[in-house]
Amino acid sequence: MPPVTEPGPPRGLLLDIGGVVHATGIDLVGRLAEAEPAMRPVLERIGGVGSERDELWQQMLRRQLTEREYWARRAAELGSAVGESWDTRAMMHRMYELPRQDWLRTEMVDLMTDTRAAGLRLGALTNDMTDFHGADWVARQEHLKLFDVIIDAGLLGVLKPDPRAFGLAAGELGLAPEQIVFLDDMPWNVEGARQVGLRAVRVPWDDPGQAIDTARELLGLPARAGRLGSVNDS
Repeated sequence: MPPVTEPGPPRGLLLDIGGVVHATGIDLVGRLAEAEPAMRPVLERIGGVGSERDELWQQMLRRQLTEREYWARRAAELGSAVGESWDTRAMMHRMYELPRQDWLRTEMVDLMTDTRAAGLRLGALTNDMTDFHGADWVARQEHLKLFDVIIDAGLLGVLKPDPRAFGLAAGELGLAPEQIVFLDDMPWNVEGARQVGLRAVRVPWDDPGQAIDTARELLGLPARAGRLGSVNDS
């Protein structure tokens, strides 16, 4: 029997977009409601997007409806509250009119920049970016040009967590799955990636910091500036 060999160090980083590079819709809907007070009664009734009282969100977590179905239904409801007819793209357009610092995670962009500077491959694997935002919006985003490859699974008809989506991404990066660190905010995508062999790390909806730190450690990148020289005072 041949000896078991340990996988080598990761040679690439693969990122989800919404909820990872961009702030999660949980936060952005709340921020939009600050400018659109008519949305507030809807959010108060469900305890905010993603809360335990948000039954549609809980159904999504139970895999009883898809992310696309969730956001389509919420968009219609919130649009009606402000007297407009919103599909998901219309709601996303309104949310991403917020100041860039409200939705673009600078520490994640720093991770992307450092990954490129280290000579590692950098890719994005998204299910819905073009569907939610439109191709013109995607083309205008300078931070997305940092990626060596962007795989929009929604355009290919093979969505995460289908193993084929991760296989396509690995192929585009030119790496074996075991050589890739993958960050995603949805638990089932993280589990699907792990089953294929990627070194998958879940990004919590409330704070991406620990996931960024883990990715940096796995990739052999310098710690975040806020983590440099930190000590345990206990």
